Amino acid sequence: MVNSEGTAYRLDWNEVPALVRDQVERRLGAKVRTADSQRGGFSHGVAARLVLEDGTQVFAKAISGDDALAPMYRVEADTAAQLPQRVPAPGVQCTIETAGWFITIFEDIEGHHPRLDQPSDVAAVLAMIEQLAEVLTPSPLAGGPTIADDYGPKLMCWRQFAEHSPPADLDDWSLRNLDRLAARESTWLEPAAGETLLHTDLRPDNMLLRPDGTVVVVDWAWPCRGAAWIDLVSLAPSLAASGIDPDPILMAHPVTRTTDPAAIDAFLCALVGYWEHHSRQPAPPRSPKLRSYQANSAQVSREWLKRRVRWK
Repeated sequence: MVNSEGTAYRLDWNEVPALVRDQVERRLGAKVRTADSQRGGFSHGVAARLVLEDGTQVFAKAISGDDALAPMYRVEADTAAQLPQRVPAPGVQCTIETAGWFITIFEDIEGHHPRLDQPSDVAAVLAMIEQLAEVLTPSPLAGGPTIADDYGPKLMCWRQFAEHSPPADLDDWSLRNLDRLAARESTWLEPAAGETLLHTDLRPDNMLLRPDGTVVVVDWAWPCRGAAWIDLVSLAPSLAASGIDPDPILMAHPVTRTTDPAAIDAFLCALVGYWEHHSRQPAPPRSPKLRSYQANSAQVSREWLKRRVRWK
């Protein structure tokens, strides 16, 4: 699986209209001295560490209000602002709407993305996932979508392949087992239901390992309610891509050790189908590496699924 560092053509802070930058500085009470743009992730809005003239450091995310991704930025800001203090996530200092732009100012977190090929980093990530499940069950947010609402229509791609026609370049194993894959995929929704607030986009570039050895989760743009085990299983392909067998971790971790293996298979199967489908779509102009990321995710996850189900 490719690292998603440097995968999007993000706007720089100095490309934000001067009027908008002036309004942000007024709200923050000081001029911006330096702006360090962050290149990770797959969205093209501004993501920058700002150092102010008074020495204050903040993290700013900004996007034009008429951009197709603006609703996602609003959801992220709204969700992050409502998270309990015990959730390891950056605090929201303020949101600003001015001149047709939406800006969120977050607490700046010192740290780096965890490396999943480092045992100590993996241990810190797994401890964070256990903490999330504990603090976010039941969900502290009123209402909000369920995993069925947000992902039910999206994670049914094997069925589409089976009912219509699979891609011409689909691998031989998937072609041989297409009906099985569609059948297994159809069973993921029921066991995925639950009342835990899920992040649903855990990847190394959405985490920061702080100097004290704890992990903070960023980018809460896709929250929904579901079973607590979903976030760890969603991260597991990244573990596999780093050379780690996810299965012993799932068997031992508190959020997955009592989960029915068939439920994990079904959700993993649905993820593979999603990546197989979307990796073949045209690349977004400002995120040219997204499709290769999805193709590599499909390959790594498919190999893991093959080991689990043992189909020929």
